[in-house]
Amino acid sequence: MTARKPSSLSKTSILVALSFASATALAQTWTGGTPYGGTVTVLLQSQDAQFLFAGTNGGLFRSDDNGLHWSRKLGGAIGSGPAEFVALARSNTHPGRLWIADARGTIHRSDDNGETIAATSTLPVAGAIITQLLVTSDTDERLFAATTNTGLWYSTDAGASFARADVGLDGGLGIIKLIDSPSDSSLLMGFTAIPSSWSFYLSTNGGTGWVEQVGFDGPLTTGAFLSGGAMLVTSSGPSATLWRASFGGGLWQPQSGACWQTNSLLLDSTGWDVGWMGCDDGLFGTTPPVAPPMVLDDVKAPIRQLLRDRADPAHLLWAATDHVGVFSSADAGLSWIARNDGLSATSFRSVAVHPHAHRLYAGYVDESTTTTNPALLFSDDDGATWIASDLGQFIWLTRAITVDPTVADVNVTPVYAAGGGDGPTGLYKSLDGGHTFSMLGSALSISTRTVRDIALDPRSCASPPPAGPCTSGPLQTFYAIASGDAQSNWRVIRSDDAGTTLLDRSAGLPLRIIYPDNAGIEINYPISMALDPHDSQTILVGTYLQQTWNGNGAAPIPTLTNGIFRSRDGGSTWQAVNAGLPRRGNSADTAIDIYALASDPNLAGRIWAAGAFRDGNEGSTIFRSDDVGDHWVEQGTFADCDIRRLLADPQRAGTIRASGISRAAHGTGCVLRSRDSGENWSRIDEGLPATRVLAMATMPGAPDALLVGTNSGVWHLRDAPDLLFRDGFD
Repeated sequence: MTARKPSSLSKTSILVALSFASATALAQTWTGGTPYGGTVTVLLQSQDAQFLFAGTNGGLFRSDDNGLHWSRKLGGAIGSGPAEFVALARSNTHPGRLWIADARGTIHRSDDNGETIAATSTLPVAGAIITQLLVTSDTDERLFAATTNTGLWYSTDAGASFARADVGLDGGLGIIKLIDSPSDSSLLMGFTAIPSSWSFYLSTNGGTGWVEQVGFDGPLTTGAFLSGGAMLVTSSGPSATLWRASFGGGLWQPQSGACWQTNSLLLDSTGWDVGWMGCDDGLFGTTPPVAPPMVLDDVKAPIRQLLRDRADPAHLLWAATDHVGVFSSADAGLSWIARNDGLSATSFRSVAVHPHAHRLYAGYVDESTTTTNPALLFSDDDGATWIASDLGQFIWLTRAITVDPTVADVNVTPVYAAGGGDGPTGLYKSLDGGHTFSMLGSALSISTRTVRDIALDPRSCASPPPAGPCTSGPLQTFYAIASGDAQSNWRVIRSDDAGTTLLDRSAGLPLRIIYPDNAGIEINYPISMALDPHDSQTILVGTYLQQTWNGNGAAPIPTLTNGIFRSRDGGSTWQAVNAGLPRRGNSADTAIDIYALASDPNLAGRIWAAGAFRDGNEGSTIFRSDDVGDHWVEQGTFADCDIRRLLADPQRAGTIRASGISRAAHGTGCVLRSRDSGENWSRIDEGLPATRVLAMATMPGAPDALLVGTNSGVWHLRDAPDLLFRDGFD
């Protein structure tokens, strides 16, 4: 990562600054990590049953008291290991040894139950997407790494090196799930990443050779080993079937119905039949037929995994769920209790603060499921406890939350939300401070798909003051940006009556380009927005270009105008304002994608922008304009940070913050700050256990305080000393 530095600093003073940054890092305090719960992808218990591990995309958690309390391990501090967890395995022969795979395909090892970690290896192929780690139960202890895109791999040297284990698999066929036999280490089942495959693969030699087993009536999703055969689940359409299959490939009659989609089978205490099935629509059993559900807002939680406790397998069960965390049962599955104290694994994409009541808002996001989702939470006790709104009845991804600052009474404050999901999506409004929401423009919401941002005109009250924002409202005008419909309409939306009427303000933005013979397409979407607080008619949007090419050879150089667009008349007309922005390749008009925009509330005409090539995989660059976008000047390039948010501080002139996704091998999500209008930047993310920081909000009356939404919950920054020139800058 690079940042500008004052030219007057000598080499000696830079070294002093580096030492000072290390010494003062502890003065910075991130607190919170709430709400508790979230999506748990896998549960694992130590061999002596002393520790219980929960793997999440927000990090690895460990409980030392049978699930009563959790603490984060390997939370993502610089150099300590992965924060975006994808897979976990435990050694059977070395107490305390764990293997952890992160989202970047690196495999790490801990020999002390997660207290310390070291990167062990990466698979010997680029771009491997690891879905599971598995350790065989024999003394040789082979470590398998299953991937969706590069086949199956195994290691016999504790993860130091890997070889292919795909003999019998078609060209390194992707395996998304491995199941081993608890009594015979030579037996493994592999389920493929191909949805249309009506077969599974069986290994009888410890996973180094495989034979396809065919003859089923639909794709197989999971299974379990029995004596002389296996239990398997096939899922077809809205139904699923449970089968007993022999290893010879013969298919027996179905034993019973299964739930769609079945993700985990837990055998009964005899090991000869299925006791419980963990499914996308809850937990189901054979006796009794339906288990008491794990619910959030009366919706059954999707079950990722079921686990018998090693110390008390007859009675104590564990469940990993989507959205609602870890549950335990002390009566063999008849009743369940949430066990999430300290486990913060929920992703948030938007945050906001009520400027008068100090109510905190957090927009929930989980892009893989659509159930048991509150969509928006709020807290009146500084984040200690959270209340769910009813927004989840409409959407499951809340991208933006905007609070009307002109209504002081929290019980009647208008709150706007923007988001997306599988059903009707778009714009929503609450008139009771965020408890209940209603959809704005129901017919429009279906056509616009995802609404990404919403911004209120600060001077649109009934009687605005001669200058500056309204202090008594409510505000009437807002703008929103959306993906639009198939004809590129409704990409910019305006309302002048607080949402009663919605107006399309997309005219003048570039229309899509379709290549000859339908060989491809160029289309851009508004992805960021900023209103000029000093001129209510001026609005800027940043766009993202999508180019699809199906023809022969390389894709053509894009020609669609992309980058930043400005309207001086409230969205009626638009012009590109890209002077000074980099272009894609040799294109004349296709500028860099602009993921974030922010206007300075303290200085008229000043706008910041953050842009990136290749979806941010090569980092981001921050630009500044002092003439409302007529010209742009680079403010710094950050190779390890994919910046997705910019936030100008209304309480302190010249202070601008940036946040985003860490692209470093290890490390926290990026949170940067400049106190001199972008000339110099400092890292303020030390100690934040997250790799994605996609939302920020300032705290009224506390200039150095910050609220962020991350892939590991909602966090507060209370004190943020400048750590200029810390490792990662050059």
